[in-house]
Amino acid sequence: MEPTRDAQVTLVDLLDRILDKGLVINADIIISVAGIPLIGVNLRAALAGMETMVKYGMMKAWDEKIRSREGNNRTNKETSLLQDEELKLKMLGSFFYAKGIYVAWRPGQIYLTDRRLLLWQQEFNEIIFQTSLKEIKGLARQRDALCLILKDQRRVLLRATDIDKLGESIKEVMKLRGLIINETPLLPEYEEDALDFLTERETVTHRGKAWYMVSPGSVWKPGHLYITNKRLCWWYDFEKRLAFEIPTQKILGSAIEVRNLSPVLKRKKVFDVIYQTISKRKVASFSGEEMYEWERAINRIVSFRERTEACPECGEKEIVLELLENGCTHCGWVSPRLKRETEKIMA
Repeated sequence: MEPTRDAQVTLVDLLDRILDKGLVINADIIISVAGIPLIGVNLRAALAGMETMVKYGMMKAWDEKIRSREGNNRTNKETSLLQDEELKLKMLGSFFYAKGIYVAWRPGQIYLTDRRLLLWQQEFNEIIFQTSLKEIKGLARQRDALCLILKDQRRVLLRATDIDKLGESIKEVMKLRGLIINETPLLPEYEEDALDFLTERETVTHRGKAWYMVSPGSVWKPGHLYITNKRLCWWYDFEKRLAFEIPTQKILGSAIEVRNLSPVLKRKKVFDVIYQTISKRKVASFSGEEMYEWERAINRIVSFRERTEACPECGEKEIVLELLENGCTHCGWVSPRLKRETEKIMA
């Protein structure tokens, strides 16, 4: 059998082959120096995932022993409570961890005691997050997460198997201890830091996490996608900069397709934005959650830009967007909002 080389095969493909069907290595190697054989190596090895091994009757007893021991260890592991501390609630959950470029939901066990709230990760025997109940000043439901506002105004996001029960339990325990909690706190609008890239009189209308294809058929990179009253732009989280932006008036339309992003990420929804440059039309591709919401937002921008209305002053027809942003070209009428903003700038 002649060895072959496939340039398209990746490490993921190799691991997939090993775990699925396995590999058998059978080789005789002789190491020689100056034509004299010195070392002989006889290899007889089988590499496969444990399920494949057990299927063919190999390492079955060892596998059962290891699984049994690990199961007992997991069952017996519990985090240590403080002296005289009483456990009120325990359930599976996760904590939104964001530090530097590492942003992820870290899973674990949520413990609510009569003194504190904490999330403990069993595998590493580590407390990922904890706070005294006295530090909790606000609590509110935010989508599928529970948002806690701490004394230092820091915001903490938690998820749980029963998010409503966790929230009610926290409020109940704090009430028994005579602690006051605000159930309707003012939540920050954005999870990120201040949006420094916004220009004067620019506001965000839509935002969300999204992957962006940097060049056609190339690398997908993670970041945040924004629609403002002036442009569509994508913020590259890793480099902390705007890596893509186009004025909304250049957008011609959008479409959603199901495509393979890579050999591993298959059949993912891709959101294509079609826009006009000086010389030709181009397409920017994004992928992530709520792609249909992004499509509806872009379609609203396109339809709104093309819609015309009569000027309140002279009655002449003007494009709505131009009328609101620049005023009437026939009589010079400007909207009250634009007038206030102009006066503010002049002052």
